[in-house]
Amino acid sequence: MAKTFNESTLTTSNKLMEIQQDLPDKNITLKQLIEVMSSEGVQFLIIILLAPFLIPASIPGSSTPFGILIILLELAFLGNKALYVPNFIGKYELSKNNVSKLFEILEKVLGYLEKISKPRGELSTKKYILQINAIVSIVLAVLLFLPLPIPFTDFTPSISMLILSVSTLERDSYLMVLGYVATILTIIYFASVGYVGVEIIFMTLRYIGIPI
Repeated sequence: MAKTFNESTLTTSNKLMEIQQDLPDKNITLKQLIEVMSSEGVQFLIIILLAPFLIPASIPGSSTPFGILIILLELAFLGNKALYVPNFIGKYELSKNNVSKLFEILEKVLGYLEKISKPRGELSTKKYILQINAIVSIVLAVLLFLPLPIPFTDFTPSISMLILSVSTLERDSYLMVLGYVATILTIIYFASVGYVGVEIIFMTLRYIGIPI
């Protein structure tokens, strides 16, 4: 049964519901997902790729292929070139159940954003701003696929990228500024994690008698 669209919801929410209905009712590879969404634009695909990391327990093994694919998408946008997808990423398969979960997560998260988002300001209409957003998203995607067994190291860059992507699609300059604030907080968090990690290494080396 098809979902009904509420006129008060984000354009992004409505479009993602339409995309979900167009997806094949079976397991799908990332290459197939890209082919299905080739006409929808970079930001919609990025939003779907971010979905696994918006919950505490992400899809196992997804951070590396999804993070790299986000980087490739943004590089293709910056260079105005066709997207190149390596075979090891393109063949990564999502089960029908996991695809359903991704859209359920997005429906909940976008439900919060639609309470504060609306078209306003002109930042999202400026090409150089969108290029800056792409560069910022590349940096965040690198942080996303770093293999760090530390809480929130997937969530924080993902939520920052999500806000930037939604603000672009909704033409909401205020939300875009919020995305940059979230990005700054994400970088501070990772810097703190790195500092603590280095200090723990130094303390361990000193404890076992190695002078630093």
